[in-house]
Amino acid sequence: MPCYIEPTKDGGTMFLCGKLGPHCAAEKCASVSGYLCDFPVAEGRTCDLPLCERHAYQVAPDLHYCPGHLVLWKAFREAGGVERELGNVVPFPARTGKPENGELF
Repeated sequence: MPCYIEPTKDGGTMFLCGKLGPHCAAEKCASVSGYLCDFPVAEGRTCDLPLCERHAYQVAPDLHYCPGHLVLWKAFREAGGVERELGNVVPFPARTGKPENGELF
């Protein structure tokens, strides 16, 4: 039966045993994983490293990165990558009127 090590708010340690899912994959962490790293690694694929709440860094709503990919994200953002990529976005034209010929809005 797998066991997990969870830190408590007062600085102590709590042990949990049972099938609670994968352990956090961050270095030397044995907590229960509740997140997966969402960093894109290939077309349509993400890192998916299991992470606990302490090691899942939220970079956007419902978007978490592992510690290693957080470093890459910060470097990309600080180098102006976000602004550069968003500058290439073309707004979708606003639609007016009612749908015709079975079109969906």
